[in-house]
Amino acid sequence: MIAPHVGLLIIRAWVEPGSSSPLRAQIRLTTDVSHGFERSLALTEIEAVTAAVQAWLSEVLASSSSVEDDPDSYGQ
Repeated sequence: MIAPHVGLLIIRAWVEPGSSSPLRAQIRLTTDVSHGFERSLALTEIEAVTAAVQAWLSEVLASSSSVEDDPDSYGQ
């Protein structure tokens, strides 16, 4: 049986009125919760937040593929 990896991404977003870039987003993420949070990002653009989420999803998918391909991961 394959031991699944569980990823976690938390976005905390708010608006700072009066700022030229009012969006504020803090992202904490990991592709494997057993390792704790691996990164924290502070972003101010919608496109950057979207790109971070897409990159994280790709990493989660890639890490699940490497688990399936690793015979030592079976039975854990």
